[in-house]
Amino acid sequence: MNANASLSSLEAARAKTRKKRLATMPLLIIGLLLIALSVTALFSLSGKAVRYDQAFDQGKDLSDYFFAPLAEGEAYSPLQSLWLGIARYRVWPAVAGIFFIGLYVFFNRELLYSQKIAPYVFVFPFILIFLVFFLSPFISTIQMSFQSIKSSSREWIGWKNYTDMFGNKNFYVAVKNSLVYMGLTCALLVPFPLLFAYMLETKAMKASGFFKAIYYMPVLCSVVVAGIIFRMMFSELPGSLMNQVRALFGLEAIPWMKHSAGTAMFAMVLLCCWRWTGMNILYYMAGIKSIPADLYEAADIDGANAVQKFLHVGLPLLKPTAIYVLTISIYAGLSMFTESLMIFGTNNSPKNYGLTIVGYLYRYGFEKVDKMGFASAVGLVLLAGAMVITVAQLIATGTITVGKKKEG
Repeated sequence: MNANASLSSLEAARAKTRKKRLATMPLLIIGLLLIALSVTALFSLSGKAVRYDQAFDQGKDLSDYFFAPLAEGEAYSPLQSLWLGIARYRVWPAVAGIFFIGLYVFFNRELLYSQKIAPYVFVFPFILIFLVFFLSPFISTIQMSFQSIKSSSREWIGWKNYTDMFGNKNFYVAVKNSLVYMGLTCALLVPFPLLFAYMLETKAMKASGFFKAIYYMPVLCSVVVAGIIFRMMFSELPGSLMNQVRALFGLEAIPWMKHSAGTAMFAMVLLCCWRWTGMNILYYMAGIKSIPADLYEAADIDGANAVQKFLHVGLPLLKPTAIYVLTISIYAGLSMFTESLMIFGTNNSPKNYGLTIVGYLYRYGFEKVDKMGFASAVGLVLLAGAMVITVAQLIATGTITVGKKKEG
């Protein structure tokens, strides 16, 4: 009897909870609709929100943003006026929507303790940030890449930005420089930090803490400061550090940043390796510490020397770390811009020796007038290229498998 009474009481409580949620459901629906309305109004302005607000407040013609131009003496319809007001005060529908959703949660406080809903609550901030700061700009960039964007207007021009980009020889120079830079930095920043990390973690290494600090210190240096220092090191003056090194071998001073593409690339790659070797060592050291000591002890019992333990124990187990380091090195190589800007002191380097794909994007997006659509096309091509290279690397290293393996 007690069990049946408890079951009936539980069912009654659940029925009451469902009835309460159903009664307050309009609050949730209204809140979501208001937020959707606010977001729609924001996206409909296509990046022209500030100019629209100024035009609305000053009573100017709004036909550049919504609806057709008004004839003399004509006024907007009530629905049109309502939409113009929502677009101007687009923040307040979102605030009201959050308020209604808060009311719904207040009347259904048991939702805060629901194990079914809790995961979605924790995931929601990430989804919101992803939608606002990645997906929305990404969609807007795709749209802008097919437009000619000027200070006062936008015009749909189709594939013209892409055809102009692929017909510009400086684009290929920038792509070449970025690929060469990426290849050299990956070739240096993937294997050598692994070797250094393994050496620093061996018991035979003396004063390993001191060397760890020395390796990591460049990471703490600002890229702006580091770029200025390297610019002075590679100065064309005879007293610069690198020209003094040449003088030790009886060679004359050269303008490193203007002499050739090779000398300019050497300076940029050296700056990158100086700054990021310590960080990659840190990644590898974390991977080394995760390897069970029992495996090394077993290798000692089998008579393996240090090189054999590294090749047959440490290296295979460090493959996930190495793939991660390679992936971020590819991304960093393709996205390099600040190092080139600081070491040359300008984005217009001599003969475009330091021009990268991001520098090319910056040149047309910010240094030139009315070229934001062209820069958007460059950015999308860079994204596609980075994705292709990264996926190809992940397939080559076995991280991503293509197709199903045949069973023997």
